[in-house]
Amino acid sequence: MRTLPRWREISDDLLHRVQEGEFAHGFPGELALSERYGVSRGTIRQALTPLREQGIVGGGRGRRPYVINTSRTSGFGPMYSLRDAITARGGNESSEVVAQRIVTSPQVSTALGLAAQTPFVHVARVRTADGAPFAMDRLWIIASAAEPLLEADLTETSVHDVLRTRCGVEFDAGVEYTHSVPASAEVADRLAVDEGSPLLTVRRKSCLAGRPAELRDTCAVGDRVTLTHVFGDASAVLDCGGDGRPIEIPWD
Repeated sequence: MRTLPRWREISDDLLHRVQEGEFAHGFPGELALSERYGVSRGTIRQALTPLREQGIVGGGRGRRPYVINTSRTSGFGPMYSLRDAITARGGNESSEVVAQRIVTSPQVSTALGLAAQTPFVHVARVRTADGAPFAMDRLWIIASAAEPLLEADLTETSVHDVLRTRCGVEFDAGVEYTHSVPASAEVADRLAVDEGSPLLTVRRKSCLAGRPAELRDTCAVGDRVTLTHVFGDASAVLDCGGDGRPIEIPWD
């Protein structure tokens, strides 16, 4: 089993401490954290980066860190977990695994700019929240980085958790494209919607150490999902009420 890099261990530990309320009255500075964990300040900055990007900790280089909000999901950088997002709000998330195998796909390889015969670990799941299907998730990850996924029980486990703990893999960059697509007959049946219904579809391409490593398509039922992206320190407006859905405000 691969071990996590030291910065990631520290980042995970800090996230746990924040969620437990340890720093409610003040977050330690980089020097204090460096001494606490016995590492350089550079390593501490690296550990704080994902917490800052997710809006969990505020501040930047040269400024003392501070806790913004303790109710965030535990995703890092541009990556996040649907399971974490649901369970963080008290919901119950589970998955029906439709596929979990090694495949080759010229279409996926082309989308990632890889050789046509590149092997991928392919996983397809129907995601449910509190018993109701809300999304269908398909992903392809280069097999050389993700083979332990083949043996994992993904019905109630985050793929990213398995990648971190069993594979030592943490995607470090990515891009997402969001658009609407009509539900195919198969997807409509699995999500309990009419064929042709518009689905909110997110395509994500992820990198590992600067190289293409994952393609993921998530099709979600629009009236069952709200996508939220927090940028900067939005604590002043984040918890003001409402779930982000459109409200009736006159245009004139």
